[in-house]
Amino acid sequence: MGLLDRASQRLLDGLRLRVRSNVTSTDQGGQRSENFNSGLEFADHREYVPGDDVRQIDWKAFIRSGVLTVRTFEEERDVRIFVLVDASASMRRGDPVKMDVGRKVAAALGYLGMKQFDRVQIIPFTDVPEMASPAMRTRAEFPVLERFLADIEPDGVTTFAKTARTFVQRHPSRGLLIVVTDLMETADWTHSLRLLARAGHQILVVRVTCKEDDEPSFRGEMELEDAETGERVRVSMNRSLLKAYREEVAEHVERCADTCVRIGARLVHAPVEQPLESILREALATATEAR
Repeated sequence: MGLLDRASQRLLDGLRLRVRSNVTSTDQGGQRSENFNSGLEFADHREYVPGDDVRQIDWKAFIRSGVLTVRTFEEERDVRIFVLVDASASMRRGDPVKMDVGRKVAAALGYLGMKQFDRVQIIPFTDVPEMASPAMRTRAEFPVLERFLADIEPDGVTTFAKTARTFVQRHPSRGLLIVVTDLMETADWTHSLRLLARAGHQILVVRVTCKEDDEPSFRGEMELEDAETGERVRVSMNRSLLKAYREEVAEHVERCADTCVRIGARLVHAPVEQPLESILREALATATEAR
């Protein structure tokens, strides 16, 4: 069974990725460029000048006005869409599991790109980016993308700073960069997000979250185990400690959100308890438009 049901695909068929023109490549695809020449979609007329392609002369307009004009076209170029998927052990938590929701979000965004003939790559990450999927750009290849996502097994520790540095080295071409993660790494992500923005990427961060992350309800004496490192610690869980934890998580997420605003990126929240359609509309609203 695939990651996206028919209802989800119907929803996505009515949407179109909206990507900034400065992250498009030189190859033709589904995104509109600001260049006007021999592209796919008619844009306007301008007066003919010597050296213009005579095949673009609008003879009907010449008959009407007596002025030689040429048709200009809005060139459409493809986009490289990189979907970084958090594959650390903390993604095993939640009901439903965060990793399952993250797979579906990544599949939905990949589907949109492939629908527009853009090049989509899925890249799992923990402390570094793992092996990327093949670059896929048609809906016929969508089952390959689904199988690649289904094979991701969450394990290990997130080190996003190292992931960002390695990603920039391995993938020098700019594009739309989507980071699907639970943000459950205590290190500040500010520098890493700025690094990715300076590399020219348009960035969308989708935070997949569960109640256990944000609003734990533990009480009493217990032994806690770090989902990523395996480190254990005995604590006496009380109201004051839970309050301090919630504040720390909220401050970390807020710093990430503020950084995204400053660099022209966006951070959206994807609680696992929400229906997939609601998550998709929230995540896609920042990067899509109605077709």
